[in-house]
Amino acid sequence: MKVTNPKFGGFYNICITLTLLFALFLFCSKKIEIIVVVYDTPPSTLDPHLRNEIITTSILCNIYEPLVDFDANMKMIPALADYWERIDSLNWRFYLRNGVKFHNNKKLRPVDVVYSLYRPFNLPESRFQSLRDYLDTIIIEDTNTILLKLKKSHAFLVYDLSGIAIIPEGFDPSNQSPCGTGPYEFVKMDKEHLELRKFNPYWNNNQYFEQVKFIFIPEIERRIEMLKKGKADIITYIPLKELERLKKTGRVIATPGVSTRYLEMDLNKFPFNRIEFRRAVNLGLNREYLVKDVYKGYATPANQYISQGLFGYDYSLPPFLYNPDSARRLIKILGTLPEIEFDYAEVRANIAEAIIEDLRNIGLKIKPNPLPVEEYWQKINNRKSDFYLIGSVPTTSEGISTLRSYFHTKEQKKGLGLLNNTGYSNRTVDTLIEKTIANSDLRHCARLAYEVQRILIDDLPRIPVVWEKEIYGVSTNLIWTPRLDEKILIKEIRRIE
Repeated sequence: MKVTNPKFGGFYNICITLTLLFALFLFCSKKIEIIVVVYDTPPSTLDPHLRNEIITTSILCNIYEPLVDFDANMKMIPALADYWERIDSLNWRFYLRNGVKFHNNKKLRPVDVVYSLYRPFNLPESRFQSLRDYLDTIIIEDTNTILLKLKKSHAFLVYDLSGIAIIPEGFDPSNQSPCGTGPYEFVKMDKEHLELRKFNPYWNNNQYFEQVKFIFIPEIERRIEMLKKGKADIITYIPLKELERLKKTGRVIATPGVSTRYLEMDLNKFPFNRIEFRRAVNLGLNREYLVKDVYKGYATPANQYISQGLFGYDYSLPPFLYNPDSARRLIKILGTLPEIEFDYAEVRANIAEAIIEDLRNIGLKIKPNPLPVEEYWQKINNRKSDFYLIGSVPTTSEGISTLRSYFHTKEQKKGLGLLNNTGYSNRTVDTLIEKTIANSDLRHCARLAYEVQRILIDDLPRIPVVWEKEIYGVSTNLIWTPRLDEKILIKEIRRIE
């Protein structure tokens, strides 16, 4: 018969209890990693098939994913399509990744892809209709394979697909909480906050942070103060005049310059419809001064419409001339001009003010109209502005999308000219752009793009000013390299342990 020492048994039980309590303490006290990113305004929509402003796409790219995507350096990578092949000029096959779940825990199916690719066609305001003129039918071949049949050749099909988020069949983001396959799932949103949490069944399972908080604060002083006090990890949209103050608060990180700052105008109205006016403005811009003294080196002078490093950039083009005397002579040809209202967002005031000085120097009467960011975009989107300062960021590593979206005559049903807000129309340009898209020989595509750009430089429907670097204030304990497309993809960020 076995006899147990009651004293020893009691001590053993106490040890077990203490061990369990200590393990429970360690579990409960485990730090939940939270990252806080501060923007100046909230996204314009949570529907991934409507708008493509950088704030909107930057936030939604953490929730939704496309078939193919780009890495931080704009190199194409697989996303929900594990592999794809071009069978011939009109047929492309895509193999879906196994083990992918939506945030509602339903598995990704080919029918979800079909629904997602067609959905933008039924949204009149969608900026993702570029496939409308090319996509014929989508055939589901088996449980993880689809075949895209085109009406005509489209050399940049996969680039277009990179912008279309995949959502569950029948899902309507306009009246439901976001539901994608991305690394983070939606929790809640109000006017000043948007919260996400780690999606544990995520197929790539590479998220570092458990929770994400996007905060929207228009005042740069408050954004910098949050970074200074450790209440923010990344702050965005930094006015150049705040750079020195920001450097004392945290790290300043900038992307290479692929974002273009433009002067845009209504070409249906005088004097903007006169080529003499547009050429005078172009000649009157002192881009070297802007880059050196206003941007403090955080930009380079633009001399064309496709940013350096993107497919279609023409290395043979010379810099734009700065010749205010010639600009004044062109302005005199137009006779007496009325005062021109110039709209710009308040956060771009120092850039706009330098441009206004250049324009006044060539004899133009300019009325500055700085606006809060939300009011500015409301005026631009409602087509209430005749002359304004605006920027654009390429979303792919090719510049053909820029030509197609901004300079082709607007044809909504064909998905062409969707961002052409100037009213520009040149049938030669239209024909060349369509040939560029349809051509499967990339060398020939490049030559066609060069030809388009030379016509545009002569017409100047928009006036490229500089290629900007996007500036961020970043906590010193983050490991992060900003992306060329300016999206903040949280799964690419780590905290120093």
